[in-house]
Amino acid sequence: MSLLGIDISSWQSELDLSQIICDFVIVKATEGADYINPYCECHFQKACLLNKKVGFYHFARNSINSAEVEADYFISNTRGYFGIGIPILDWEDAVEDVTWALTWLQTVERKMGVKPMIYMSESVVNRYDWTDVARAGYGLWVAKYKGYDPIYNYDTANRGSEPNICHWPFYAMWQFTSTGYLNGYSGKLDCNVFYGDIMAWDRYVGAAASPAEPKPKYLKYKVGDYVTFGSCYVSSNAKIGWPPNGEALIPDINEGIITAIYEGTNNPYLINEGMCFINEGDIQESKEEFYIVQSGDTLSEIAMRFGTTYHYLAQINQLEDSNLIYPGQKLKVH
Repeated sequence: MSLLGIDISSWQSELDLSQIICDFVIVKATEGADYINPYCECHFQKACLLNKKVGFYHFARNSINSAEVEADYFISNTRGYFGIGIPILDWEDAVEDVTWALTWLQTVERKMGVKPMIYMSESVVNRYDWTDVARAGYGLWVAKYKGYDPIYNYDTANRGSEPNICHWPFYAMWQFTSTGYLNGYSGKLDCNVFYGDIMAWDRYVGAAASPAEPKPKYLKYKVGDYVTFGSCYVSSNAKIGWPPNGEALIPDINEGIITAIYEGTNNPYLINEGMCFINEGDIQESKEEFYIVQSGDTLSEIAMRFGTTYHYLAQINQLEDSNLIYPGQKLKVH
């Protein structure tokens, strides 16, 4: 039994997952200590809504930062994904530093209670001593391509020979092309085969919380959403309620843009880059919903996020040219 799927990043910002066939989707989440894929949340949630198996990965910049710094950065920006998808370390920078990779994997495991997987090429697997990483039980996702000719719809005949590796007794997943093409999307895709069924996938997902704790759930709102609210707090950890039970409320603020989200706190939504924090119960529903354009957004991607078309968004926002949107612009989405 095996599963077929893709891994994607911001290069596939226009990809509509509902239009292609795949068993799983692995999404780039972070890189180094200062980059977040702006399309990660949209693609991750869309994959979950389509009942796809999911993974999320961090691209190491180990020639610049320490393992602990990058592990903490990854965790702080993907905490809500643990227990839902497989966490993965993408190993392509200073590939000889095996100790760095092991430290990153151990740090994430210690803090989140799940063993991440590690991705690298067949040549990197065999060039360095990965014995300690393999013995510690960190699964391997290995890349090996026959070449760069197009491979259509996971065609088995053109994948080439399977990877031949040492250190690990087996590899969990094989990325067999970076020039894959699937019906429903015109661009190139990385295509992969996972050697196991959905239960095997779930074992790699592991448990990010103790058995007594519920798994993380999705928050309703996203970074960039424009919201109105009745209450606002001075910190994300303030108790919900008026003093003395909670910290003092910030006065005279009842609308703003969600600019960050702190999963697992009482008031997870940061408003206007630091003015105050709110929780979902504070947000007032409105028939007219807005979205604030972020850097890198396209009207097509925004339309997909809100289940509509770019033609409709252009019409209700009176956009003469649907391509002319800019960061900070307030768009009606319903």
